Amino acid sequence: MLIDLHKKVIRRVGYLLLFSIFLQIILGAWVRLTGSGMSCPDWPLCYGMIFPTPEKIKSLEIIDYTYFQIFLEWIHRANAAFIIGPIIVIFSAYLLLSNNTNLVYKKYAYALLLFLLVQGGLGGLTVFKSNIPWSVAVHLMFAFLLYLTVLLLILSTYDLSKNSILANRLVKNNIFLIGFLTLVAACAGAFTSKYGASLSCDKWPGCSSSFFPKFDDAFELIHFGHRVIAFMLLIFLCLLFFNIRKYYKIMTFPVKLVILFILVIISLQVTIGALLIHFGIPTWLGIFHQGTGLLLFTSICILYKYIKLKSNKI
Repeated sequence: MLIDLHKKVIRRVGYLLLFSIFLQIILGAWVRLTGSGMSCPDWPLCYGMIFPTPEKIKSLEIIDYTYFQIFLEWIHRANAAFIIGPIIVIFSAYLLLSNNTNLVYKKYAYALLLFLLVQGGLGGLTVFKSNIPWSVAVHLMFAFLLYLTVLLLILSTYDLSKNSILANRLVKNNIFLIGFLTLVAACAGAFTSKYGASLSCDKWPGCSSSFFPKFDDAFELIHFGHRVIAFMLLIFLCLLFFNIRKYYKIMTFPVKLVILFILVIISLQVTIGALLIHFGIPTWLGIFHQGTGLLLFTSICILYKYIKLKSNKI
């Protein structure tokens, strides 16, 4: 009973933390797409204030941002500083000090603290480096890794063996590669956006005047590179569906549901990718694109945990 209660605590806090990090990544996309990343030019405060009220902002002589942009960046920071950070510290302390915690949970606790420390440092670095593209992309990558750690911690409290699929190593490696490409595609998208190359290829699926980008145009190359990564992701997803079809009859309902969800999400992602170009990167659609990408990453990770190796041979 004590162990069951311990798992319930981990799940409930884990789900709260997972949602908070999901929200943080969405807020980050919103900040990036509205050009609000430097609306608070100092760190960890904002114009030297804990909370920048409209009255205090108006008293400043030269501000190149609207109050909405400043408040959006402040909310992004506040969610990390006042919600995610404290929850991780308290949650990790609980896992490390509890007598009911096994070694696996403790490893996740150490990973959470490490990623939190790295993310905090990257947040400051991103501001000090004036939101240069590579720092924004790395910041997003570690946000995904923090999200992944919480997700795996939650999944470790469930018995997934009754729904697991005995498959060969090819399938498992295929899923791992898809998860990795999803992460790379998200970071490449953030880099492309921050570099100012979001509309450098203003046609879809081709680039601009021709299908391929001009090799002397860095903006077109960066944008097209993001599309190439997304195309590779789509190819490996098709390969996964082809290889996993033989296991369909023995799959349980939860596994089939995850696979169906992946199909729906990747279809949405392809459609949104085309619509973003057609409509000129509207903010709301860009945020939706980031959110569905994170949902795809989540479902791929869950599917990976459902796969058990049949043998060491491919």
